[in-house]
Amino acid sequence: CGYSLTQDHGDNVLVVDYTGCHVTLEVLTNISADQRVLCGTSDITQDGCLAKGCCFDAETAVCYYPMDECTADKNFVFVVYNDFANISVNPMSLMVAGKPGCKPVISNKDFAIFKFSVSECETPALQVIGETIIYLAEVQTIIRVRNLKYGMISRDNPIRLMVECRYRRVAASPMVGGPVLVSAGYMVMSPSLPPYLMSEGLFGVQLLISMDETFTKFYPRCHQPLHVFLGKPVYLELRLKSRKPAATLIVHYCVAYPRSAQSALILLFDGCPNPLDSGSTSILYMKHLPQNRHQRRFEIKAFQFMDLSTRKYLNEEIYFMCSTEVCLPSGSPCTETCFDGKVSVFRICVRSRRCS
Repeated sequence: CGYSLTQDHGDNVLVVDYTGCHVTLEVLTNISADQRVLCGTSDITQDGCLAKGCCFDAETAVCYYPMDECTADKNFVFVVYNDFANISVNPMSLMVAGKPGCKPVISNKDFAIFKFSVSECETPALQVIGETIIYLAEVQTIIRVRNLKYGMISRDNPIRLMVECRYRRVAASPMVGGPVLVSAGYMVMSPSLPPYLMSEGLFGVQLLISMDETFTKFYPRCHQPLHVFLGKPVYLELRLKSRKPAATLIVHYCVAYPRSAQSALILLFDGCPNPLDSGSTSILYMKHLPQNRHQRRFEIKAFQFMDLSTRKYLNEEIYFMCSTEVCLPSGSPCTETCFDGKVSVFRICVRSRRCS
């Protein structure tokens, strides 16, 4: 049947060719007609449509993009509903941050649909580690300002949505005898809500800045931004607020970036310090502090980004962001990371696309 089973860093890797026996292609078409973003030309065939990683409606002969996906042709395609942030948001007021021209391709009072390539809207490839490239895009509300006689006001909530797409850096080619892996990426969407809005779900994750190495006192939001001398330590803690004691907080990556998002520094990757950084940017706190799987602590040395052309300091605030996952052992064994004393190993994950 053309299957192969090998071992890679202790993991079993199963490779199945699309043309292998017992392999069937299932296409779901549950995306409503008013939310479909056309893919390809009007005369595209079903085979051509599926080859582009898109969905095909046999009844109407319409080829359209899957929703909430990082597509095979390197596009962000996602929908934002008016209640995604638990407060009322006008979808027609959304745009890609810093790019007023990068607006939804479809929008109404109920939802907004974005579709743009990873090279459009100045979406930077902030992180390249091993065989993974992660593109980040920030969607935010347009703040409408009213000039009154005695001042300026706004009634719009400052909502932000971080959207990331992950792709394999280099796909194997049949010309060199390697298997052809799925080239489509996968998407993660994380809303940034106003400070007074609290999550009502089972889990909540906080990123805090500690006042010192004891991690007993933390800076409140009103004290930020902080002013720190270069080279001085900055203590960060990721904290899981969970009603389930068995839940484990898994850290996929943490990055630091300036407001312009033209540069980025990878602090953690796969729960470990950046393996490509020889300067030991991040120091994990594991053995010498009380720690459970609801919290992950690490230290960095204060730094400043520099302009690539002038080599002068960028006069911009620096932001921290982490991508995390909550794992319950009842579903599957929780992956151990360097926070748990495990040595870092690069892994390649292949996610399947969906059309619904």
